Amino acid sequence: MYLDALLERHADLDAGEVAAYIPELAGVDPSLFGICLATVDGGVYEAGDSRIPFTIQSMSKPLTYGIALERLGEDLVRSRVGVEPSGDAFNEISLTPVTGAPVNPMINAGAIACAGLIARGEEQPSDLVLDTYSCYAGRKLEIDHAVYESETETGHRNRAIAHLLRNFDVIVESPEVALDLYFRQCSISVNCLDLATIAATLANGGVNPRTGERAVREDVVRGVLSVMTTCGMYDSAGEWLVTVGLPAKSGVSGGMLAVLPGRLGIGVFSPPLDPRGNSVRGIAVCRDLSRDLALHLVRSGEQIAPFVRASHTLAEIGSKRVRSDRQREAIRGASGRTAVFELQGELGFAAVEAVTRRIAECNEIVELLVIDLRRVAHADTGGLMLLNAFAGTLETQGGKLAIAGCEIALEQGSNAESILMFEDLDRALEWCEDELLDRVGSDAGANSVALEDHELLAGLTGRELEKLLPDLSVVAAKPGTILARPGDPAEELFLVTRGTLSVFSESIEGRSHRLTTLSAGMTFGELALAERGPRSAYVRADSNIECRTLRYTALDALASSNPVLHGKLLQNVLRVVVSSLRLANAEVEYLTR
Repeated sequence: MYLDALLERHADLDAGEVAAYIPELAGVDPSLFGICLATVDGGVYEAGDSRIPFTIQSMSKPLTYGIALERLGEDLVRSRVGVEPSGDAFNEISLTPVTGAPVNPMINAGAIACAGLIARGEEQPSDLVLDTYSCYAGRKLEIDHAVYESETETGHRNRAIAHLLRNFDVIVESPEVALDLYFRQCSISVNCLDLATIAATLANGGVNPRTGERAVREDVVRGVLSVMTTCGMYDSAGEWLVTVGLPAKSGVSGGMLAVLPGRLGIGVFSPPLDPRGNSVRGIAVCRDLSRDLALHLVRSGEQIAPFVRASHTLAEIGSKRVRSDRQREAIRGASGRTAVFELQGELGFAAVEAVTRRIAECNEIVELLVIDLRRVAHADTGGLMLLNAFAGTLETQGGKLAIAGCEIALEQGSNAESILMFEDLDRALEWCEDELLDRVGSDAGANSVALEDHELLAGLTGRELEKLLPDLSVVAAKPGTILARPGDPAEELFLVTRGTLSVFSESIEGRSHRLTTLSAGMTFGELALAERGPRSAYVRADSNIECRTLRYTALDALASSNPVLHGKLLQNVLRVVVSSLRLANAEVEYLTR
């Protein structure tokens, strides 16, 4: 396994010293070495001492910074703590001249200031911190009280920093309260798996990929990762960004976490530190991971998948609603006024711009637009804002936008007045067809047909129809009525004369898939006529319907009693079957593109 080989590759790297200024850390075994990767879809890969506990130390700083941003707002936090790289060691007293504000939240001064901000507004700030860290890690974390007491007794430099912050009113209450919270957060016990999960939670926009719980708001994650990128590795931040290229944070316990946004989190544990306070083996591992797995944020020349996966008109893709020949011809003739786009990846500015540019290049003016978002994993505010603006512009020009797979847009609050929302592409396409037929002056389908005009009875003389009538039973049903279920015996043809009904596959995980929708003048049961097997799908009335039924036995009997009538009916059945197969072939062709 790759991680085992990576562990072995660097196991003999014996440079560095364990942190001795905190007595409880001085006696840790320097040979301990663990690596863990956690992906945003819940995958976990471990090697070495990945379950050995150690304290989180300065790796707590981005998490507490996130709590402060979420609880108090960016304006207040930024007024007390900057975001500029210091170029100094982690425990340097780096304060902004005049205001005395720490230059960033990743150094001790900034982290103590953030702890002070949180402690001021919470009755039990340590519980808030512990619960939040636990949410990141996906399990209940605890404070290592021996390390906490050791830090409290020996943290004189941090105590001096806290009093200096109080002098500048960066901390407005007792410095000891802020210090106590800071010492407690640094003493929370974690392991390598926890670090990788925390990093994966940040990579996943603040949602723990293993538990599904949100640890921090998505907009806060951006600020946290930005500061980690520029300041997380202290005075080696520039070298780290060039060689590894990931937002990261180290701790003097020997831990290190790194984040590849949208993909994965990395956790490494190895106690020996370099002179800057970073794990020697941790840096080597992250450097190799970035190089070997191409994880660097800046990957020159990398080509991402196009945002527009495919585009169509209604002449090329249609709904499961069965249309008459006249309707299909009307749709084909006016299909240039429609556009259907399948998007993938992220719905951002670039994706929406690609759609609008394609529409501008169309030969005809697009009036009806359908955008399929089923393969879109994320939507940012810029993309949604542009999409809403485009929908409004389209509406002022007499057009309309529909979105399929609309959970993302709804979550972000899209303008429902300008955008129609559909659960799936099939329903959106049906709407588009109906709207287009209305605009070209062709109805979307008659609600009823005379029996003599039904497709299955085409070509019959009045006398032949009269002879057949005794065998055509009448069936009426209200909306929602199930007319057939999988496994029911198939014994008759159904001739729909009024209303619409839909054919569904069996439910999967509580949802069903529409196979087709039939309206007045259409038929179902023709395939079962050939197989003479049980029904294979659900048939449900969408409206008040009326049907005539013709039993297979009655049709068979006509072969001897009236072979001419029998031949006409079989020819019409064959025509219906061929039409169904053509629609099925068109869908297969679409799915295999």
